[in-house]
Amino acid sequence: MFGFGKRKKLKAVCMTASETGLVRKDNQDSVFVDGAKTVFCVADGMGGGSEGATASRFVCEEIGKAVAAKTLAERMEAVEAAVVAANDRIRAYAKERDFKQMGSTVAVLLVDPSDVRRAAICHIGDSRIYRVRRGSAELLTHDHTIGGQLSAFATGDQAAGLKSRANPLAHILTRAIGAAGKVEGEWRKIDLADGDRYLVCSDGVHDVVSDSLVGEILTVERGLKSASKRLGEVIVRNGAPDNYTYVIIETGGAK
Repeated sequence: MFGFGKRKKLKAVCMTASETGLVRKDNQDSVFVDGAKTVFCVADGMGGGSEGATASRFVCEEIGKAVAAKTLAERMEAVEAAVVAANDRIRAYAKERDFKQMGSTVAVLLVDPSDVRRAAICHIGDSRIYRVRRGSAELLTHDHTIGGQLSAFATGDQAAGLKSRANPLAHILTRAIGAAGKVEGEWRKIDLADGDRYLVCSDGVHDVVSDSLVGEILTVERGLKSASKRLGEVIVRNGAPDNYTYVIIETGGAK
């Protein structure tokens, strides 16, 4: 049965993974989960080696400060402020060291600490958030890439082709933290339900794992540990050409 009913405390469990992959020399991804498991963030840095890793770390550090907010609205405001702060930090750091390109994507899921049935998601770039409910995976975010933007005006196979990582346009970001003087996150409010599973991930995951397979793995694998293990195995089996980072979250009502 889905829905929290009158229960007020969220019982959330999660598994995280962040790996370099089989091709890259450095891991430029970062991940943050607060102790209460109400803020979940994945950031994917750009700029090469330590520059990308530093950019994604700045993003997670700033978003981590949103934990102190007491309501969902306050948390959303805190994340907006965190995006601005991270953008400024990245640009100042890059300018000081004369880096030509430095930035990060981000995907974050925020649970309302005052009403656990509500949450909000924010993303910038091509890091994604999926929800798996009743065995079906739904992509809750929209890639900020040229291919992703163009797909909004297409349907069927044409839309899928524009978003496919085989299409060069799918790799070109239209929005990233640190890429310009101003950046805004794309927001969406969602309802949480008993039995939901969420996947917050970098593009190193969804580049090589289809949406349908995400749904299958997070449905068939009963435990989060086994789901995380199988997801990692699929990524490696498919070559793991990029860093891959993910958080798998399962929500439910406390007894």
